[in-house]
Amino acid sequence: MITVGMSAEKVLSVKEEDTAKAWGSGTLPVLATPKMILLVEETAMEAVATELPEGDTTVGTLVDVKHVSASPVGSEVRCRVEVIEVDRARIRFSVSVTDAFGDVGTGVHERFVVHSEKFMAKAQAKLQ
Repeated sequence: MITVGMSAEKVLSVKEEDTAKAWGSGTLPVLATPKMILLVEETAMEAVATELPEGDTTVGTLVDVKHVSASPVGSEVRCRVEVIEVDRARIRFSVSVTDAFGDVGTGVHERFVVHSEKFMAKAQAKLQ
């Protein structure tokens, strides 16, 4: 059962392939915003994965995270998410991404619990 207060943390050591320059989201060798968002989604997914019934997964539906500080190659960023609301299949997380100097990203992320087969059948129907 997914409950308010569940949390997870994940750490990333920023490498060249994680930079805005490498991701095409900028020209500088600092943590790319899309890479930070991927870290948020991975962390949130892992926070609740063990509580899902077999055949279910979560899908990201909302990301509202401010990228407030640059993290250069070689720095370590820590992402922490915590479930702050559960409304049927919707799970809302608070998000905090930090480095040794403070906040890097803050905000909220939402995921929905879906049945994998049913979800993919609906997605595949778009190709018919």
